[in-house]
Amino acid sequence: MRRMSKALKNLSFDPIILTLKTESNQQREEVIDGIKILRFNCGDFVDRIQKFNNASEEEKQILSDTLFKPSDIENTAMKLAKEFHLFIKENKPTAIHVHNSYFITPYALYFLKQNHDTFPTTSFYFWSHSPTSKLVLPSGEESSLYGVLTSFQNLFKGVFAISKSVQTDMTKMGIKSKVNYVGIDIDLFKKRLTPSTNIREQFDISENAFLLLYVGRIIEEKGLAVLPEIYNEMITRDNSFRTMRVLIVGEGRYKKDLEELITKNKLEKRFHFISVSSDEELVDIYSSADCFILPSKREALGLSLIEAMSCSLPCIASDLSGIKELITHTQNGLIVPPESKAELIRWISGLHSNKNLREALGSEARKTVEEYFNFRTHLDYFMKRLLR
Repeated sequence: MRRMSKALKNLSFDPIILTLKTESNQQREEVIDGIKILRFNCGDFVDRIQKFNNASEEEKQILSDTLFKPSDIENTAMKLAKEFHLFIKENKPTAIHVHNSYFITPYALYFLKQNHDTFPTTSFYFWSHSPTSKLVLPSGEESSLYGVLTSFQNLFKGVFAISKSVQTDMTKMGIKSKVNYVGIDIDLFKKRLTPSTNIREQFDISENAFLLLYVGRIIEEKGLAVLPEIYNEMITRDNSFRTMRVLIVGEGRYKKDLEELITKNKLEKRFHFISVSSDEELVDIYSSADCFILPSKREALGLSLIEAMSCSLPCIASDLSGIKELITHTQNGLIVPPESKAELIRWISGLHSNKNLREALGSEARKTVEEYFNFRTHLDYFMKRLLR
């Protein structure tokens, strides 16, 4: 969203990022990197959803009864519709791009259309960035994002899927969509021979040590729990793996559990965590690594995977339909069954010992991103719809 906004601004548009007030951020308005951020006041529903998502499975059983009310969705959607109405009236936007992470939006557009005459003046587009997942509604009923969208898809001028895999899920629910791959800036995400940020020096990692990298949200669905387990198996088999290091870039609700698992396996000196504040720093990290790993249990496509491939990193990722739109096994990357320790060990070992294989896979990965996942292509596609 931030990258798209910057690109639109460079084309003389005036983008505004719309989000919601939360317990951690009550600012109505601010400017970040020259982009205006406007936060709607829709109550504390988002905070309660966040609290629910961060809870254990046992806690969720209790929270679903105490944290939510049957009227939550309707009340929150009405508030969001009011905020949309005021925003459209004041700013007269050409289009509003809706990200699928906040499933209340389709409900809000329904109320907006019913109660205000501003709706027809603005085009709403829906971009689905993730596979369908279960939603536990305040009533205790299980639904899904796509179940909600099925009823309200006619309110959007266009519905787009981030991958063919996501489009297939949507089609099964009766939703008509077009595939539009979200690209990256291939001129920025490009391997640097001399990174400005020396990440190896920062964590005392020698230049000869094999550096395995993960970038993204630290959540259970990413399958990161397997990494400490396979590391111990690898060093048990071969002492040469003792110099290997694992760098995990990001934050998330599973971080504490992962750190505890690493400590349990006595690997604190071999696993490192870091957060980044800029794409420049991120490119330096990609350029310093020897291999990128994405052991996800579910994935729509994988933006960090595209970034790593663009930086000519050999990548190992789970055998999921969205990922297979990026990687052809042994040609431009490696695909393994989700949570398969044996296959992960096999291919990490292969890359560890074979520099030529690393370079060959990295080179082909870069070519794939250049051809199919250039951000300029995505921007041009998006612009054509804005200017219709």
